[in-house]
Amino acid sequence: MPTAKKRINLTVDDSLWEELQRLKTLRGVSSLAAMVLELTKEALELQEDLYFAKIAEERAGEATLTHEQMWEEV
Repeated sequence: MPTAKKRINLTVDDSLWEELQRLKTLRGVSSLAAMVLELTKEALELQEDLYFAKIAEERAGEATLTHEQMWEEV
């Protein structure tokens, strides 16, 4: 069936296939492809969280102003 969506073909070993099948059942997902898509989205969100946490840590080391100091500057 033609689709405008992009496709990715994956080859997995038997143990990963079985784990994905179990997880699909536990989460009540309709298909294995939907399960992999859900996990991929979760992984991307986690990577984004880690990226912003790293930026926050870097900024925490920078000099900061108190509320009063900020308003004195303005």
